[in-house]
Amino acid sequence: MKINKSAILGMALVGGLVAITPSCKKKGCTDPTATNYNEEAKKDDPDNPCTYVSNPWTEVVYDGTTYNQLTGNIDADLTLDAASNWLLSGGVFVDAGVTLTIEAGTTVNTADDGTVPFLSVSQGGTINACGTAAAPIIFTPASSTPAAGDWGGIILNGYAPINTGATAEGEGGTGIYGGTNSADNSGTMCYIRVEYAGKLLSTDNELNGFSFNGVGSGTTLNHLQAYRGNDDGFEFFGGTANLSYAVSTGNGDDSFDWTHGWSGTGTNWIVEQDPTLGDRAIEADNNGSNNAATPMSTPTISKLTIIGRGIAAGKDAIKLREGTAGNLDNISIDGAQDGIDIQHDVTGANVTAGTLVITNVTTTNVTNDGVANITAGTDSTNTATMLTNAVNGSGVGADAGWNTGWTKAL
Repeated sequence: MKINKSAILGMALVGGLVAITPSCKKKGCTDPTATNYNEEAKKDDPDNPCTYVSNPWTEVVYDGTTYNQLTGNIDADLTLDAASNWLLSGGVFVDAGVTLTIEAGTTVNTADDGTVPFLSVSQGGTINACGTAAAPIIFTPASSTPAAGDWGGIILNGYAPINTGATAEGEGGTGIYGGTNSADNSGTMCYIRVEYAGKLLSTDNELNGFSFNGVGSGTTLNHLQAYRGNDDGFEFFGGTANLSYAVSTGNGDDSFDWTHGWSGTGTNWIVEQDPTLGDRAIEADNNGSNNAATPMSTPTISKLTIIGRGIAAGKDAIKLREGTAGNLDNISIDGAQDGIDIQHDVTGANVTAGTLVITNVTTTNVTNDGVANITAGTDSTNTATMLTNAVNGSGVGADAGWNTGWTKAL
């Protein structure tokens, strides 16, 4: 058998040529942190370089600490992680269609830089901020000597009904709220402590610890504390939001306040008033301009504990006025001039109609268990009877023990 050496040599040369011909490497972004990362790419493409999401914050040094500072509008989904230092400067708005997530154990500080810091979730925006009893989320001033009114607080703006018009503008220009969706969902907030909020903007224009503006029942709210704010701890402006396990501690005005047609529920609330400041534990209204406006404020409140300022302060524990209705049950009041004060014709008429009902109230260190402060034309006798029957009943107040570990004491 003859071997064709020329053929073998030719094959070897061809094979060699195949072996040394460079392969065609796919171009693209090879950085896994880029938004256009291509896992099949072997080399970067100079004509289409890697792209990155720009951080919506600016690094600043404040009192020797480096913070990620947030200002203005958050227009893309964002997560605040517990390992970083966060700072709010001025009004920070979560835009419609955007979700702000805050990890358990995160501290969000607020700047003292001449602005009015606050966090506002716009209509259609979402906040998902859930701490735990062991790792709550804390909003507090970036100061070694914080004081009430250092910043604005947290505001949620929803599409649920209000009784002041189709929509309204939040205090301090914090957003539009109101609509027709009772089940609107602004997100989830739990195990959050807001400290030293309630910034005074102008006369009768103050922000609260938590402001729920037209917030719907699809929103989840539980285990929240408003601590030593300058105005109200919690205020509901209409809507259908439900709030359970809430503590209002040492706030400068009312501990809990509702108005403009709020018809949600409140369960397991605790009021801890500072002996030297604060107005009412509960101040409840329907509509100051039109007491009979609809939808009427008709919340259901149960398991409420009030530790008031004491008899000498001369304050009401609960003031029901301006046409509010509702159902209040299982209430414990300790330390107030008047236990329950009902004011204005429409409010009294709600008692007569059975749409304002108070049951199971116990009082300690209270001068007047109930005061029927009704103007002419209302069945004040019926109101007084209702109060007499309710007060010193079998009220039990809030369940014990759930507020330990994550709340802050006076």
